[in-house]
Amino acid sequence: MRRILFNYCLLFSLCPYSSAAQHILFYNVENLFDTLHDRGKNDLDFTPTGAYAYGSATYYLKIRQTARALRAAINVTSQTIDIIAVAEVENRTVLLDLAKHKALKNLGPWHVVHYDSPDFRGIDCAALVNTTTTRIIETRTIAYSSPEYKTRDALLLKTRSTGLLDSVDLTSVIVHLPSKRGGALESAPFRKNALAAVVNELDRDSAQNQLIVGDFNDVSTADFFQDELNRAWVFPQFSYPKNTSGTYKYKGRWQHIDLALYRGKSRYSAEILAPPLLLESDTKWGGFKPKRAFLGTFYTYGFSDHLPVYIFNVID
Repeated sequence: MRRILFNYCLLFSLCPYSSAAQHILFYNVENLFDTLHDRGKNDLDFTPTGAYAYGSATYYLKIRQTARALRAAINVTSQTIDIIAVAEVENRTVLLDLAKHKALKNLGPWHVVHYDSPDFRGIDCAALVNTTTTRIIETRTIAYSSPEYKTRDALLLKTRSTGLLDSVDLTSVIVHLPSKRGGALESAPFRKNALAAVVNELDRDSAQNQLIVGDFNDVSTADFFQDELNRAWVFPQFSYPKNTSGTYKYKGRWQHIDLALYRGKSRYSAEILAPPLLLESDTKWGGFKPKRAFLGTFYTYGFSDHLPVYIFNVID
């Protein structure tokens, strides 16, 4: 009966997606704050009287540009996206505004998953889950902050694909690992400890498919990845679009720091997405670069200093 149903879908194109496929988009959206100050957070710059002069007009432009960027990236994939994973969002309010923006709304519907974390700036990881294709089983955070070092939590999602074919369960974790503030070598232990905390949590998880995706703030050859690669974690094969060789450009050099790791029954592949909308000419270093939202404290009407990445499991 299942084979008959599958063939029926193929013949008459009644199945817009395969429920066995999982399509995930990750995007560091660069400082998606609201305009209000949260007590105890270093977010005063992103208020109307702060350094960025971040009032309502700028906020709604930032929401619009972020929604347009996500839509452009999704259009490149030509797929229905199940999970939009994001980093550098301040709270649930900005995510609700993003999900209902006209550039993104009709690609959903989107369910917002967000928890406040102890990050000193108030930025978090979050997700928009497409409830047409995906059922949420569980969500929670994975914390690796300390009283002396407050940073953003990782976000764990347990989801199940829905559709006419066999469902597939996935445990995914969205990360925004500690930055290189203070120096690459000096800060590397913070990234190593954060990733280890995520992996230790996943070691206790029984899902047959596990995925870590996000802004790792380092390239895949960094030493701290080696421990995890020795524990059956795999980097998916990434494809690169024309004019780019990474997701972030620093002093003229592309760096691929928005990554993914997976283990389990499914194999994953990935792609850096660079629709023309998200790029601009790099007049100083040559070539192209992400059209970022802020240059210093000046709002540029751009999008983000990162490019999005698309991760999907390979159906054998």
